[in-house]
Amino acid sequence: MTESIVPETRVAPVGDAAAREELARRLPELRSVPGFPKGDDEAILRMSLPPAYTACPNPFIRDWLKASAPEGYDEEPYVDPGPFASDVSVGKTHPIYKAHSFPTKVPHEAIMRFILHYTRPGDVVLDGFCGTGMTGVATQACGNPEPGVKARIEQEMGKVRWGPRRAVLQDLSPSATFIAAGVNLPIDASAFDRRSKEILERFDAEWGWMYETTHTDGQKARIDFTVWSEVFTCPHCGGEVVFYDAAFDEGSGRVRDTFRCPSCGAGIGKRSLERRKVPIRTLAGDVIERIEFRPVKIHYRLGKRRFEKDPDEGDLAVLRRIASARVPPFPTDPIPIAHMYHGSRLGPKGFTHVHHLFSDRALASLAVLWNWCAVEEDPTLRLALLFWVEQAMWGMSWMNRYRPEGYSQVSQYQTGVYYVPALHSECSLRYTLEGPDPAKGKRRSLVKTWATSPVRPEQVAISTASSTRLDLPDDSIDYVFVDPPFGENIYYADLGYLVERWHGVIEDPGEEAIVDRNKERPKHLPEYQGLMEACFREFYRVLKPGRWMTVEFNNSSNQVWLAIQEAISAAGFVVADTRVFDKEQLSYRQVTAANAVKRDLIISAYKPASELEERFSVVAGSEEGAWEFVREHLSHLPVTEGRRGQALVVRERMADRLYDRMVAYHVHRGYVPPLSAAEFYAGLEERFPVRDSMYFLPEQVEAYERHRMTFKELAQTELFITNESSAVQWLRRFLKEKPRTFAEVMPAFFRELQTGLPDWENLPDLKVLLDENFLQDEKGRWYVPDPRKAADLEKLRTKALLREFQTYAEGRGKLARFRSEAVRAGFKDAWARRDFGLIVKVGDRLPADCFADDEQLLYYYDNAKRLHR
Repeated sequence: MTESIVPETRVAPVGDAAAREELARRLPELRSVPGFPKGDDEAILRMSLPPAYTACPNPFIRDWLKASAPEGYDEEPYVDPGPFASDVSVGKTHPIYKAHSFPTKVPHEAIMRFILHYTRPGDVVLDGFCGTGMTGVATQACGNPEPGVKARIEQEMGKVRWGPRRAVLQDLSPSATFIAAGVNLPIDASAFDRRSKEILERFDAEWGWMYETTHTDGQKARIDFTVWSEVFTCPHCGGEVVFYDAAFDEGSGRVRDTFRCPSCGAGIGKRSLERRKVPIRTLAGDVIERIEFRPVKIHYRLGKRRFEKDPDEGDLAVLRRIASARVPPFPTDPIPIAHMYHGSRLGPKGFTHVHHLFSDRALASLAVLWNWCAVEEDPTLRLALLFWVEQAMWGMSWMNRYRPEGYSQVSQYQTGVYYVPALHSECSLRYTLEGPDPAKGKRRSLVKTWATSPVRPEQVAISTASSTRLDLPDDSIDYVFVDPPFGENIYYADLGYLVERWHGVIEDPGEEAIVDRNKERPKHLPEYQGLMEACFREFYRVLKPGRWMTVEFNNSSNQVWLAIQEAISAAGFVVADTRVFDKEQLSYRQVTAANAVKRDLIISAYKPASELEERFSVVAGSEEGAWEFVREHLSHLPVTEGRRGQALVVRERMADRLYDRMVAYHVHRGYVPPLSAAEFYAGLEERFPVRDSMYFLPEQVEAYERHRMTFKELAQTELFITNESSAVQWLRRFLKEKPRTFAEVMPAFFRELQTGLPDWENLPDLKVLLDENFLQDEKGRWYVPDPRKAADLEKLRTKALLREFQTYAEGRGKLARFRSEAVRAGFKDAWARRDFGLIVKVGDRLPADCFADDEQLLYYYDNAKRLHR
């Protein structure tokens, strides 16, 4: 078996002229593809580097997929690695990670672990929500790892197969895919170093006067940044209040909560001040009513020494000169208020168009530099220069806050929101793009990053489009890693709008998978779930059978978490493992409850093998169909878990979790689960070897038993009591050790209940749970019934549960308390009778959060809604 397979280069080079002409020819037809951005042909072509990267749907991906494939790599048979279940320890300080800001990045070194686990050299990795392209960097780094990274990974994972993989990256956001191109395509670091330095020197020669001030001895000095203060009106006397002068304590560097009006001396605070708006003429010539800002401090340097001063008449004269200067074109588009505000209050402050977000000096500087870089003839160098300049957009806007902690005032804007502060730090262009120390600043950092980057030509294809439609053949992808948008946490289209307006290529927000509660342009949870399901269905279509998908998901809402997991299952994937991602320790911990809420999650899911789908289609709906699925599912699960002397239960191999997966598989394919829980548990005992309450295929037992001999005690996965089902499972485990009296069961049971139940769960008394699910021996001790008797016991219990469910079906309004097991039984019975309306009727009465605690309820309810429409 080879250690590395390096594909031969048989695709057109980045920025190929013929590819650019072909892209121009095909743009009219591509405009019908979902997610095609808003922008004219010239802007899209200027932003793109075909065939590797296009700022629109990439028409070259299929050809690239064929041309970049290593010869002979497909001849090696695929071996299923099972779900990734190792700890990961990775920081966020790598230069590539920090090369460009963007919300919710995953460090590429963390993604490398997944790629090395699931793929072999030459395989194709898909990231359909690629953001800034860290998956692509990780894919390429597997073929060219840094020595330290390689050593750490081999220490954690043992022997792995290094070698280049290929990556398909797609995202709806043009600003995201542009950044992805900047870190995934080879950049000539020396050429960028030379050209960026020349541009800054030219700027100093022609426009440097904008950032000059006069020292006390009359010498010309260079401004680093100017502090601007908002001017308010006192609510008591109507006098003006320059916020910096009145509220800022230069000694402590903090803003006082209360302070005195300079005119009347009244005690005031920021919340009590009245906003003051004045007419402002912008560089575009429009006159607007906007909050008033006034320059209050200038921080500058003379040689290596730093100084500060109050603005003098000469400084104000420079500002007046800028206001009348003729500058290159800049974007003047209106800000889409309804879609972007989300509490930012830009409109009430007078910021209604893109150019309003910049002072005259900042706008002139960016316009000059952007236009110089945009006409660079070499397309790769042009991308690198614009990649560099666009990082100044937010830091040079009115959104940059003055925060005097240390001398660096760059990138102090609030992330994830458009917000104009009362104290603004207007940084000079050179200061923003180079930093306080040019030898270590942003420009030099990019030079070093590109010089040491692991990326190589023709290893990545990048497309700007909606992942509801992928231009990829069926069964062509070896692994999917995605970090999808999560509900209403971040509005990516909003945040990208400012930079995209400078490019002239704008994301289509209609395809954005978000929950937007804005009344002017609403997008609710069903629309979000529909878009996510469409994307996952595409991932399912293009993924090879038997291969894996990893979903990294920030779970901030029960309802959004329900939507994402339902979308994954509805697309056809089978979830094999769910882990909590601990951001503080950057490690993964197994999820023991049916679902986890308000955490980052790593979901491992696979596309069932073709053979299973074929066999299942013959026996679907029968008992044998259930066992066909279980055999396939067990083959995908890890045989052992734990390392460094600690052995853990493989949660997915336990009876209750296998039953949940079997039910989901049937329901999402429109079939009635053929077995009750008791019948299923009895069948497991008869058909599969059981070790430590876990079930295995016969051929897996020997490997587990060899592993079992290496430790004394298996660390049991905690099973929390969160509803009636988990209470019964807890009792099964507790009583399986040995029969126990009620007096022995009760104290242990109530200790577990101290964690608390959901408000709606009407949990029966312990005596009822024991009566309905367990048997007593002649000494009055409760024990787990023989599987042959358990089925009859469950039939009697189901009748009682259905009677309870009928009361829920006859009532109205929300159910405050109910037995979740009764709802389970009723949903299953109604599904078998195809009474989808009854499921929807009762499901509408349940609190949304209850579905987060019971996957089966979710499967039945969501699919019944789909079929009932």
